[in-house]
Amino acid sequence: MKKIFFCGNPEIAVPALEKLAEKFEILVGTFPDKIFGRKKIWQSTPVKIAAQKLNLPIFEISNQKNLADFCAKKNFDAAIVIAFGLIFPEKILQKNNFLNVHFSLLPQFRGASPVQSAILAGEKISGISIQKMAKKLDAGDILFQKEFSIAEKNCREIFDFFAQKTAEILPNFLENFFKNKILAKKQNEKNATFCRKIEKKDGEIFPQKMSADEIFRKFLAFKIWPEIFFRHGEKIVKLKKIFLKNPPENCAEIFCKNGKIFVDRAQISGKKEMSAAEILRGNSQIFKF
Repeated sequence: MKKIFFCGNPEIAVPALEKLAEKFEILVGTFPDKIFGRKKIWQSTPVKIAAQKLNLPIFEISNQKNLADFCAKKNFDAAIVIAFGLIFPEKILQKNNFLNVHFSLLPQFRGASPVQSAILAGEKISGISIQKMAKKLDAGDILFQKEFSIAEKNCREIFDFFAQKTAEILPNFLENFFKNKILAKKQNEKNATFCRKIEKKDGEIFPQKMSADEIFRKFLAFKIWPEIFFRHGEKIVKLKKIFLKNPPENCAEIFCKNGKIFVDRAQISGKKEMSAAEILRGNSQIFKF
């Protein structure tokens, strides 16, 4: 049985881990537990929690030294990396088969936010790429690629969909990889585009300066975090549910630079989420710019 070193942290990596554990011997690399929230509760990564349920060996890796020590001591036939968030030293990549799953059609959207960036760019098609990891970020040879429609989907829906599809794809891909049936294809550097890590400030909208389409793409892209918001005096108003067309009854309208959006639900800082109609009863001007 082939041995796989599986490197991942978030929930989107869990379906692939569970599926690979059915066919391969798995060693799991994931970040150590961290303290979260005001109550300072220790939390494990979703991948660690899943690995514990599957009774898989777990190795906590938080930096390049941990990774180098692991690779020096352990033998494995290939490594699968999904949303791990650690830069891998070139020496390690040269000596091992590190294969990275990236949620874009490389060389498009190399970097930390390929799903969100594809939505923001108005792309209707994106996909899943598996690449042989190289020193340059997301620039390795393509080993597998498949297109999917992402039209009208938010980032949570796309992440969940890609996570499930990755789980379906990987077992057969690895079988072919180990049989040398995979043909590597170099990326065309001329077509490369890049994306950065999303910041909280990216969620702020300015209706007077932005089109309705642009705001709605932000809403879809930042559904998980940081969400979209605007400032009303000293308050921050998060738009929790909006429509670009065919809105339900009792939505509030926000007129934009070009077009308008319809607000169904929102949340004013310090208060609970409410319908737009409820908010307007207490502040009739809040959605006017």
